[in-house]
Amino acid sequence: MLRSPQALVRETPRVRITRRGRPDDEDLLVLLGWGNRPEHEHVAWLLTRLVDAGYHVHAVTLPTNGWNFEAQYCDPIATYARDHGFEVVLSHSTGGLVAEFLGDYRHVFLSPWWGVVTDGWLDRVVTDVFCRLPTARRLYDPGFDPDAIGDLKSPAEAAAGPEGISPAFLSMIRDAQARLGTFDRDDVVFYTPEDRIVDPGAIEARAPPSHRRRYEGGHECFASSGRDAVLGDLRTALKAGPDALVDDSS
Repeated sequence: MLRSPQALVRETPRVRITRRGRPDDEDLLVLLGWGNRPEHEHVAWLLTRLVDAGYHVHAVTLPTNGWNFEAQYCDPIATYARDHGFEVVLSHSTGGLVAEFLGDYRHVFLSPWWGVVTDGWLDRVVTDVFCRLPTARRLYDPGFDPDAIGDLKSPAEAAAGPEGISPAFLSMIRDAQARLGTFDRDDVVFYTPEDRIVDPGAIEARAPPSHRRRYEGGHECFASSGRDAVLGDLRTALKAGPDALVDDSS
């Protein structure tokens, strides 16, 4: 779907960081996904549970229409992270792509955006052509189904998201995905094989089965009705890494 004239204005990408919890609790860096904000109902649910688990949460809201991955995403977050001495990073979706470029941290990923979903060769060709357009204007709205995001997500909340994507942004994302290094054996990935927002095949190709934890729900586990079942394992992964989790790879 083509976007409205208001969506065609070039924006200034900025990282925004908000903090929740007690400053004397363990610091936790949380990189949110594309369009997620701490004040959103289901994001707030997750952040509140992390605070209840004893974390001082530093939640990063990412720009939704950048074009320079290092300068607009990685560099400001990496500088902030070095200044605060984080040991573990929790990330979701686009945040899970950015997190891989931050440096030597232990990571817990929620549905990381390590691959773009395409349906057949024609879709891939169209995506390739779109990414070559020389503009950072938001030309296309992917029109995500709220149920694909999570069954607790209301249509109104889903519709209030970013005003589409630009060729420059998607090209930047694909380039970063192509530069991903080797998966770190101290990391854990929570994902759903039924994900229709990011490519679950890219997650399965990159993360060993013993480091993947499947869940029932949509792209946002925290906006899915099975989120309470994920929460316990998520807390365990944050505290102790993959070795503390029951292996569900069989």
